[in-house]
Amino acid sequence: MRRGRGRPRHTVAPSTARARLHRQRRPSSVSWKEVSAPPHPPLHGEDTRWMQAAGGLLLAFGASAVCCYDAEERVSAWNTRYLEFFPEMRDHVRVGLPVADTLRPFLERQHPGATAAELEAALANAVWRHREEQGPLRYQRADSGRWLELRMFPMPGGRIKLWTDVTHSGTEGTDASVLLELLTVTNLGVILHDAQGRLRYANSRFFSAHFLPVLREVPDIRERHVQGEYWRRYTAMFEPSETFRALCESGQTGPLPAPVTLRGSSGRSYRIEEHPLHGGIASMWTDVTELADREQALAKAHAELAGLNVQLRRMALSDPLTALPNRRALEQALVYRKDVTAIALIDVDHFKAINDRFGHDAGDAVMTELANRLAAALGPRELLARLGGDEFAVLLCGTDEADVLARADALRRAVSAQPLALDRGALVVTASLGVAAREASEAPTDTLRRADMALLGAKAAGRDRVGNAFAPVRPDTVDAASPAEVDAHLAADFGLEPAALAARHGAQHPVFTRERWAEAQRQGQTLDHYWGWVHYNLGLLAAGH
Repeated sequence: MRRGRGRPRHTVAPSTARARLHRQRRPSSVSWKEVSAPPHPPLHGEDTRWMQAAGGLLLAFGASAVCCYDAEERVSAWNTRYLEFFPEMRDHVRVGLPVADTLRPFLERQHPGATAAELEAALANAVWRHREEQGPLRYQRADSGRWLELRMFPMPGGRIKLWTDVTHSGTEGTDASVLLELLTVTNLGVILHDAQGRLRYANSRFFSAHFLPVLREVPDIRERHVQGEYWRRYTAMFEPSETFRALCESGQTGPLPAPVTLRGSSGRSYRIEEHPLHGGIASMWTDVTELADREQALAKAHAELAGLNVQLRRMALSDPLTALPNRRALEQALVYRKDVTAIALIDVDHFKAINDRFGHDAGDAVMTELANRLAAALGPRELLARLGGDEFAVLLCGTDEADVLARADALRRAVSAQPLALDRGALVVTASLGVAAREASEAPTDTLRRADMALLGAKAAGRDRVGNAFAPVRPDTVDAASPAEVDAHLAADFGLEPAALAARHGAQHPVFTRERWAEAQRQGQTLDHYWGWVHYNLGLLAAGH
């Protein structure tokens, strides 16, 4: 070969060196020759023919996989190593294939258990990284275990992606390679920063498998100093929570003082624990989704159980018809409340007759309405309870006996203030009360017993009145009247004929006092308003009444 003439005998032509690079010239695409070299080329010199030849040889025989894309994000060229790294593309890759179609088969292999929606989200994020990222990004193939490092180079009119196999970057059998295999098996995330805050290691397999499908931009964790600044870079990886907000606002340095559990944007939960290591920070991430879900389910079950206990306690201490406290609640209040000075028992007069004439539904309606009337008439600190049937009780806080009796009479008047509207007409209902003062040395049941005796005295005295346990009206003090006297008083005092009453209502008659009848006439009420006051053995309770 003569100097300066002809071509060197053993020089490889650029076209031959690129023989194994699959490409196709397209009128609308930028050809490989027209694509300029990356900045800072690995070869130095001024003769571009040598650079082209060396580049072709590296693409054909080098250890890296290469795929080129045009400005429209379509495949324009690839090398044989690309098909070795990505065997799923052997039957799919072609010139003009959109980048999304090169990513979808890989993601389906990388995440075989993902749903269609999850795969679409991962694909959108991968396409975004293809456009915006430059790398390097490291991840491990889920099927072969091969570790790949991806770098992306924007070029005029397109983009070049280069993958390097870094599986055996450490010496086989060394602590580094054993640790790498161990981390892969245990699926533990590890991030190591040195004393200067520089990133020394990150278990890319763990983070790419758990977070890459839901991320667009990979967080830059190459430097770590202040906790808040560092953790804010993970905002896209975690759901908002008080724990994560506290991390992002922390001004401390060094490792986390205590482990934290955060919910990832993928829906999984991670426990992060950090320790000092050689002046730096070792951060360990563990997937605790199943444990966190069990704890959450347990907490939910505990809350439901607590709610049921509250509900059961409420049911045990309340009346189902009126929702008032029941006898048990009343007795408990009598034990613990020191401001109660007396108790009043309230019994609806002739309630059985109301049930018999109008039905039990009407009786329930009467109980509900009376409960509302009594509750509206309560004074400060007074407690109303339904003891059962037609009987109520009120804890009174009067200052003396006169005050207590006045409060009891106000409750009595509240019962009969207005007729009760029923489906079959209006009805005037009255009640009798028995009041007993509370004694400090007396058991609640004894106080209730004395109030009950006072109530019996009020009923024996004619009903619709208040009986006092200190001065009860005894039944044996009431003078009985003969049937003839009954008829005479009915005719003379009320203008009612017993025969007419019997023909109209049979053996059931209303029972009322002269004063009540006069008040009824002033209000324009008729006998039917009082038809709940039924007495099966009609007779005068005392002379003049």
